[in-house]
Amino acid sequence: GVGKTTISKKIFNDTVVRDHFNQKIWMSVSSSFRMEVILRSILEQSGEKSVEQSQEGGQSGQISAVADQSQLLHKVISLLKEKTCLIIFDDIWGEKGGLDLWKKFFSSDLPESDCKRSCFIITTRNKDVTSAITADEIHQPSFLDDEKSWLLFSKHAFRKIQEQSLREKFEEVGKLIVPKCGGLPLAL
Repeated sequence: GVGKTTISKKIFNDTVVRDHFNQKIWMSVSSSFRMEVILRSILEQSGEKSVEQSQEGGQSGQISAVADQSQLLHKVISLLKEKTCLIIFDDIWGEKGGLDLWKKFFSSDLPESDCKRSCFIITTRNKDVTSAITADEIHQPSFLDDEKSWLLFSKHAFRKIQEQSLREKFEEVGKLIVPKCGGLPLAL
């Protein structure tokens, strides 16, 4: 609610950013993500054809999926070698072993020399994620102070109220609501 996704969207849609990168890829990550789905989506958004899941006889589905994930990751790395990419991972969670997958994805499997022309932006509500993936830079949006909170709330809550006496009644109620929002823009 402090604006992580909003800031990322502004960067993603910026014309200077658009002109700088060959590919822009937006990934909304949930708490129950699957790395294979993430990798396939990266390839699909870049216009690449993903590797079809291997169904060779005698292999269990789990082994097949692991092999497939490895092939997909190889294709993503190849994409990053060939093109400049902006990839935004919005709302990475760190629970349920996911942190280990992200750590692996951003460290050993993506050689820095191969990916230095590309940029990854990660939004997360979990500080462990930023330390685990060794982020180069961290921007942490802050909560709004009382004055900015009131201005944001007023801008939206009172924009269509013209009558002064009615506005004053709503302002009384608004002054009770705003402190309860804790400076979160989304709540305001």
